[in-house]
This record gives sequence, structure tokens and C-alpha cells, in this order.
Amino acid sequence: MSKIVRRRPRRAKSGKTGKIIAAIIAALVIYCCVFSLGARMIKGDSMPMPLGFGAGVVLTGSMEPTLSENDLIIAVKAKEYSVGDIIVYQTGGTPVVHRVTEIDREAGVVTAKGDANNTEDPPFTISRIRGKVAFAVPYIGAAARFIKTVPGLIMVLVFIFTLFFLSVRAKGKEGQEDVTESLLEQQIEELKERLEAAAGGNNSLE
Repeated sequence: MSKIVRRRPRRAKSGKTGKIIAAIIAALVIYCCVFSLGARMIKGDSMPMPLGFGAGVVLTGSMEPTLSENDLIIAVKAKEYSVGDIIVYQTGGTPVVHRVTEIDREAGVVTAKGDANNTEDPPFTISRIRGKVAFAVPYIGAAARFIKTVPGLIMVLVFIFTLFFLSVRAKGKEGQEDVTESLLEQQIEELKERLEAAAGGNNSLE
């Protein structure tokens, strides 16, 4: 008598794809945090620009209503800047986020002003511009600032490694369950064969 073979459904690959995407995102987060923290500790640079991109947090309301305090901004380096651009420029050790009001290209000098300010900033050279604000994410700057600190970075790393450990542990349990299920199916099939053989022996004619 032929055996009944049950085909087990293939596991979806969506879980594996999700893990890969999560790992890539985690790697980028770690890279940005480590780079930012290292730049601050070594150079005193509060807004590094790896690969021409940088992230910063708005600390004041000088750009209200366009930008608010604790908004997270993403700045990109540009070949040239125009009047009306919101830029990040360095003054001393602190980056400033204001709007360009005037550019003297011959002298290489820029004037900027906060939208909520009554007076313009002192003129500065174009070389001090770090980048142009590409977009802003409201109200998550406080969390971003915490991540850039040593305790914040440690918490992020612990969280990521915990997720990795739990993922590996779950995968190991899944493998053990597969082996147990396979052995159980094998034992059931052997028991069926013995019962069929015993039934055939009892029904035979002498």
C-alpha cells in the first residue's frame, strides 16, 4: 500500500526580507551615530556631513513658523546657493539655520536672517555654509540629540543587539521544531505501516 506523503507548506520569504531591511537600517543608524559622536569628540563638529549629508536639530524658534524648536533637519551640500534658501552655516562651534537674504558672489559673502528675527546676521563667507536644508521632520529632534550622546548611543546599540539575539534564538527554536515535527511524522508513518501489516495478516485466508 502506498504511503501518504504530506507536503509541508513553504515558509514565506517576507520575514527574511524584512530582517535584511531592518539590518540595513540599523547599520545606517549606527554609522550615523558613531560618525556624529566621533566628529563631535575629535573635531568639536556638532554637525558632520558624511557623503554630503548631515542631520541637525533646531534649538531655537528663530525660524518660526517654517522651522520649530526640536525639529530634525536634513541638510545637503549644494554647488551654489540662492536668496531664499534655508541654509546651515558655521559660526564659531555652533551651526546656525537661517534663510539667505543676500549674496555677493563677487566678494563671496552671504547675509542670512531668521524668519522670526528682526535683524540680519553679520555677513559671512560662502565657505562657512555647511549645506542647504532639504527637509525637516517635526518634533523628533530631542530624541535625535539624545541618540548622539554616549548614553544614547549605548542604548541604541544594546537595543539592536538585543533584537539580533532574539532573532537568532527564534530561528534556532524554529529549526528544532522542524526536526521534532519531521521525526513525529516519520513515527506516525511507521505506526500506520505496522497497523496495515497486522490488519492484512488477520484478514488472510488459510
